[in-house]
Formats: sequence, structure tokens, C-alpha cells
Amino acid sequence: MKTQRCCATDTLIKVELEEELKKRLEETPDEESLEKNSKIFYGLSHPLRLKIALLLMKNDQCVCEIVNLTKKKQNLVSHHLTILKKSGIADSYMKSKWKYYKINENAVCVLKGLKIF
Repeated sequence: MKTQRCCATDTLIKVELEEELKKRLEETPDEESLEKNSKIFYGLSHPLRLKIALLLMKNDQCVCEIVNLTKKKQNLVSHHLTILKKSGIADSYMKSKWKYYKINENAVCVLKGLKIF
């Protein structure tokens, strides 16, 4: 029984394959884009973080509002908000003496593309 090899031995076929691989690589996003997107997916990989991100899509919220909506402890919510900020999904700003969180525009297209079951 003859086994098929992965790589072609014919020079002409090799050149065609190399051109095809080069074309595929050019269509692949650059390393910086891949890194940013992988951080966003990591940030959304926990159900509570995903829920918080979806809540922030609707409007900016302070921590106490998120705590009330999620029915989770304040320290847990704060922990997940920190991860959302580090992964580029959420931003924060001060309003009076309260810290508010909002969704980062880079994450909006990812969140809009999600199909929530």
C-alpha cells in the first residue's frame, strides 16, 4: 500500500503550493491584531464577565448597579471588571465620586457578532 506524502515532490507543484500558502498568510491578520482579539476572547471566557459585558453594551454602569443586576458579591464583580479592563473590553471613568464602567469600542463588534443561546 502506497502512502500519500504531505508535501509535493514535483518542483512546479511545490511552487504553486508555496504561492498558495503565501496568499493565505497575507489574508491572515497580523500578530498585533491577533493578540488584541485573543485578549478580548479571554476576557469574555467567563460567564460573569460575558454577562457584565452585555450589560455594559446597553449603558454605562457603576459597580453597585452591576452588583444589583448580577446578584453577585461586590468583590467578585470588581475582580471581573478588572479583568475586563485589562483585556480591553471595558473602560472606566469617574463621575462625581463614583466609578463607572463602559464598553470599549474594540469589543463592540465582537459582542455584536455573538449568538447568545
